[in-house]
Amino acid sequence: MSSSFRRLSLLGVFALSIVACGNKENAPAPAPDKTPEGAKLAPVDAKPEAKAEDKAEPKPADPMALADKQPEKGDGAGDKAPAQAKTPAASGGKAAPLPDAPNGILPKGAADKIIKLGGKPVVRLIEAGAEPRATVSYALKKGPTKPFSMGMDMQMGMKAGGMNLPATSLPRMIMLFDLAAGDRTAAGDWLVDGKLQRVDVEAKGPAQEKIAGALRPSLDSMKGLAMTYYVDEKGRVHDVKTKLPPTMPEQAAQLMAGMNQSIESMMAPLPEEPVGTGAKWEVIGRISANGADLLQVSTFTLKDRKDTLLTLDVGVKQLAAKDEVNAPGMPPGTTARIKSFQSGGTGSSSLDTTDVAPKSGTMNMKSAMSLEVKMPGGGGAPAQAQDTAIETIVGITFARPAK
Repeated sequence: MSSSFRRLSLLGVFALSIVACGNKENAPAPAPDKTPEGAKLAPVDAKPEAKAEDKAEPKPADPMALADKQPEKGDGAGDKAPAQAKTPAASGGKAAPLPDAPNGILPKGAADKIIKLGGKPVVRLIEAGAEPRATVSYALKKGPTKPFSMGMDMQMGMKAGGMNLPATSLPRMIMLFDLAAGDRTAAGDWLVDGKLQRVDVEAKGPAQEKIAGALRPSLDSMKGLAMTYYVDEKGRVHDVKTKLPPTMPEQAAQLMAGMNQSIESMMAPLPEEPVGTGAKWEVIGRISANGADLLQVSTFTLKDRKDTLLTLDVGVKQLAAKDEVNAPGMPPGTTARIKSFQSGGTGSSSLDTTDVAPKSGTMNMKSAMSLEVKMPGGGGAPAQAQDTAIETIVGITFARPAK
């Protein structure tokens, strides 16, 4: 669940930032709030594109490559690897090795060779974990709606042309959903219904209150958003449908266009193979939301299991599947191209395999990207190009509050 809202929030800010570049008068005023201790935001200077001769040189370790690597076959045992170190066949399809991604952008067509846009996530077991092992699957229980609460804190910095928005703390946003699992279909999947009941914005200080005041009308219009989807016993979501409130303004509706893909990560996909404590598996997915096409690699670690209760740690890394961007809300004739992209983070969650959403959890993400934004010139003048650099730090907490 954490990754779904993370994608929605980061890409929403990304889209809004591009709009701000095209219309500087609508950019939020810088807030004096300091970045919380332990969450430093680096300068947002745009990074130059790598030259051809630089690409051939060895690259330093990527500090944002947080997804665990697959153990090498035979490591520490000559040509024979211990049984636990062998990589079983992928659950749901064989994952191709990730190609090099200069500046965090995959070569053209490379993502399609790994997973097609709209395809089911590829799940690959890395380590089976300690004995005893057992197959883990979802078995959702039909029943009344249950509340699900998500709180999001964000800091954003942006530099575009002559505009410099230093690290700015945005107001905390809290969303409350009602979720319920319905009947199981003949194919063995569950129908899930959800509805957004409330959206709150909590501001700290006058500067944040000014931003909150601008956000509240659009956020209030989101109340009543409804969604339905199906989920199978391994946590794979499909056939997502959303129904927007008729009062939602066009701009807010555009920013919610990626909800379908975001909901697909509502459940943590599980491997087919039996697993025990310490098990690790990799989930590769393709995300298309708010104009950005991303390849996401998530590595889950089973920290504890008690009957249907699972405690998971997760490391996430994202790569741009292509450099073109078509963010909603961009002015007519405006185009954007990603020049560099880094996104990664870590989190944890506690979930019950009989429930439609995690019981509790956290996710902390950092994203940095530089863009080239081209805007049409007025009166027949040539298009104007502008470099934009955006950095965000997002902290998310989620829980199941009492009714």
